[in-house]
Amino acid sequence: MKIMMHERFLSFLKEPLESMGHTVSTEDKDGILWIGYPSQFEGVDFYPNLKYIQTLSAGYDELNLEDLKQRNITLSNAKGAYSESIAEYVIGHVLSVYKNAWTYMTHQKNKTWEKNTMVKELRNKKVFYLGTGSIGSETAKRFKVFGTTNIGFNSNGRKIDHFDVTYPLSTLNTHLKDADIVVASLPSNETTTHLITSTEVNLMKPGSVLVNVGRGSLIDEASVKDHIDHLQALILDVFEVEPLNEKSYLWHRDNVIITPHISGQSEFSDENLKTLVLKNVNHIMSETPLENLIKL
Repeated sequence: MKIMMHERFLSFLKEPLESMGHTVSTEDKDGILWIGYPSQFEGVDFYPNLKYIQTLSAGYDELNLEDLKQRNITLSNAKGAYSESIAEYVIGHVLSVYKNAWTYMTHQKNKTWEKNTMVKELRNKKVFYLGTGSIGSETAKRFKVFGTTNIGFNSNGRKIDHFDVTYPLSTLNTHLKDADIVVASLPSNETTTHLITSTEVNLMKPGSVLVNVGRGSLIDEASVKDHIDHLQALILDVFEVEPLNEKSYLWHRDNVIITPHISGQSEFSDENLKTLVLKNVNHIMSETPLENLIKL
């Protein structure tokens, strides 16, 4: 089978795929399977023989799903490949806020010995998860060790392991007053775009923490601009426009933590992706159902 991919992934995919007897190309457009990030896909018109797309990201909103459906192209994503790393990112950054790590780092630079800064514990805190998929579940599983109450929000309130209770996402605003920590890991769609505005921020407890590791479009950055001080911290790994503009107000807010869309990256990322790709290539060859198949 002829496989097309971006050169970024040759280092860990080319050798194992070729050892299975497949042809790998970064330039030819006549392959059957395309592998890469959705932003690297040029559109179905460029790939006349395309039958399968394997994205190496969980998100795929940059793809034209209607075009794929019309061409009868099968789509699968990388759901789960980054979830453990993202969960650790969330835990680590929330703990850094609760334990005032940033304050003490500043004290250290200034040679200041000050012990009266209040710190918090995660025990008994209510953590809201906007999205109960792989990322939300892995994060909830880890938070539970600290004695939190895990409250999940998904499309219909269906029960999910690792969550003490779940509600429909449509009811979020009736519950936000109880949230100590909100972790957003939702995909981008008509329902979730600008789900978090100044209204939602102000409904949260004063001094609560908001984390976004889903899609940048979940938070209306313009709307929340004058309301961020309501929070103890706003932790952002994704943004409405990336890279984040150097003129963005977010850079200059003391209670905003910014990272450049790296929460899913770890020393295991490439290995996780390789495992997924090889499984799905085998599924294609044996004509069995693919992992992470997306219904178009």
